[in-house]
Amino acid sequence: MPQVQRQVIPQQSVTNDDARSRAPSNTLPAESDFRKLIGSATSGALARFLENKLRLMVWYRPPSAGPLVFGAQVSQKDLVRGLQTLPQSPDLASDGGTAYCLAILDDRGKPVALSRPGFSADWKHPLVATEIGESLPHWEAALYLVDPQQLSRSASTLRLTLGLIVVTLVAAILLGGWFMAADVRRQMRLAQQKTDFVSNVSHELKTPLTSIRMFADMLAEGRVTEPDRQANYLRIISAESARLTRLINNVLDFARMQRGAPARGRQACDLVDVVQEVVDTCRPHLETIAISLTLERDAAKLPLLGDRDALAQIVMNLLSNAEKYGGKEILVRVRQQDGHGYVDVMDRGPGIPAKKLETIFQPFTRLDESQASGVSGSGLGLTLARGMAHAHGGDVTYSARESGGSCFTLSIPLSEVQ
Repeated sequence: MPQVQRQVIPQQSVTNDDARSRAPSNTLPAESDFRKLIGSATSGALARFLENKLRLMVWYRPPSAGPLVFGAQVSQKDLVRGLQTLPQSPDLASDGGTAYCLAILDDRGKPVALSRPGFSADWKHPLVATEIGESLPHWEAALYLVDPQQLSRSASTLRLTLGLIVVTLVAAILLGGWFMAADVRRQMRLAQQKTDFVSNVSHELKTPLTSIRMFADMLAEGRVTEPDRQANYLRIISAESARLTRLINNVLDFARMQRGAPARGRQACDLVDVVQEVVDTCRPHLETIAISLTLERDAAKLPLLGDRDALAQIVMNLLSNAEKYGGKEILVRVRQQDGHGYVDVMDRGPGIPAKKLETIFQPFTRLDESQASGVSGSGLGLTLARGMAHAHGGDVTYSARESGGSCFTLSIPLSEVQ
């Protein structure tokens, strides 16, 4: 028999490829694992890391091939080249000023495709990111801000806007609360003033009526026989009647003014005559209580169209106010200036404090609210005087008198009366 030479290769000399090709024990487990992965599917893709590199394989098992499976490994360079066109979406690149960049990152976190060529960023810190899927494990689609400070600026703007809204709301709440509290205080003060007004008017009505009835009864019963005392009692009755009439007229005029009733008819009259008539009416009463009343006229006549009774009521109210607070000396001056007639009612009283100047013309307001002060009144005199003056196109103002005291001035526009 021919002799056959045998070749022996030491184990340590065998290469890895030879070992894998000759050792079925290394191949069968891998084949078994692969068949478990694909199951009964006929096609698919499989991604695995070999030698720390991603390997993407696609496979196909035709029905007629029996146990055979055909596969191919995808070139990573070709894969990257094909992915580079995907982020170039018209939605992301249509306007060159878009604030975002879409990037596809490989398993090492390196960009392989960008929606904005040449863009660079800290790839480890995207705005948002998500994994692509099982076909490309550890690959991600990430979104980056083109201007990293934009988010901070937007957050700052949002914080500022929210802060301003909160401050505005808090200010509106505080301001609304303050207005509500101020309105409540005003309503309470007005209610108190109305209550005081009712008390004062009741007292004012009772006092002259009591005096009139007492002195009238004494005269009627003949208990006073001296002519001087009788004349004095009659003057008191006349003064108290005028006081009562003035009070009732004030209340009625105020009610008419509050209703917005139209002004009474106007006719030709003379302001000097109106003031002279009022002074003559008030002088006897003022002399009985030791108050001197002086009238100065810088003009002989001051003609105008107006309500004579209303003008007389204005001067009467100013004189009544001077009687209550003006001491023992009252000066009335009638003058003309710049087409207006002026009536100054001056006294030597203590004057009006600065904090009261804004309230003296308000209804129901008095310098001394206490009834024990001995000063009578309803708090409507100055209010009605100014309201009636406004109805004539004029005004009533206050100023401090030189050398002490007060000066209330009535100004009325004059007119040529035919």
